Amino acid sequence: MESTDMPVGSVTKKWDAFTAVRWGDQTLAWVNRVMTAARYEAVESWVEKIGHYALIAAAGLGLIYGIAGAFKWDQFSAALIGIVWIPCVGVAQYAAFKFSSTSRGLIKSSGSQLSSRSFLACLALGSLLLGVIALAGYTYGAIRMDSFSSFGRGIAVFVACELVVWLCLNPSLLNIGIVPASRAGEEGIGVLTFILKALLRLTPIAFGIGVIVGDFEILSAIVRLFRNEESSIVDASSSAWLVIGSAALPLIGYVIFILNYLVLDVIRAILALPEKLDVIGKK
Repeated sequence: MESTDMPVGSVTKKWDAFTAVRWGDQTLAWVNRVMTAARYEAVESWVEKIGHYALIAAAGLGLIYGIAGAFKWDQFSAALIGIVWIPCVGVAQYAAFKFSSTSRGLIKSSGSQLSSRSFLACLALGSLLLGVIALAGYTYGAIRMDSFSSFGRGIAVFVACELVVWLCLNPSLLNIGIVPASRAGEEGIGVLTFILKALLRLTPIAFGIGVIVGDFEILSAIVRLFRNEESSIVDASSSAWLVIGSAALPLIGYVIFILNYLVLDVIRAILALPEKLDVIGKK
């Protein structure tokens, strides 16, 4: 991770007006030694693969819930829903696999640029701090209220923030180059492109985590079913939507990316028009 553009690193005083800036650069440099691009790709591949296994497990758990519900309620329709659930999960897995790989290829073929690392560095440091504060705050709330779900939300926010940090420190993962000569309009497009690419790059991990959480929710619904708790039906329904919705994230991310990128390409062409007209005028 390169330092931000301000040459504060050359100041030798231990305490001065730029102490916080040096500390920020040092913190990001240390974090970047841990959060490398290679490690991100390894984590992404691992989580995505587990997500696909979790989808297979979700298909089996859904069938079990349907069959158990059919015996509990003496209704064959519950078993029929469990049977139909299996091909639905299969289609969802097919879409998740296809669009995850397609999205990575789309990022590799869509280069973009920023004029400096300042935006990325500030976003990384802010996300790092926000993640730590959220984890500490939700953990404290979980202890005070004796609520495990509150701790789970803290973990989710922390992981999301640290993934943003990871991408900010490794713009090569998003095919973003640092070109100091970028103009203001190009810089604006670069920032918007970074946001779109980051969201698209995060979808495989969000898919894997979402399906895993959905599996535990379905398992919890099965337990509630055998305990004759009325909430089991609502829990099973919401869990099914969580699984399918998580599997659809790569497709949703792909569609959102290409539609917004089309708009950015039009804006980029408009910004380049005066320069092209000047060249034509000189001829």
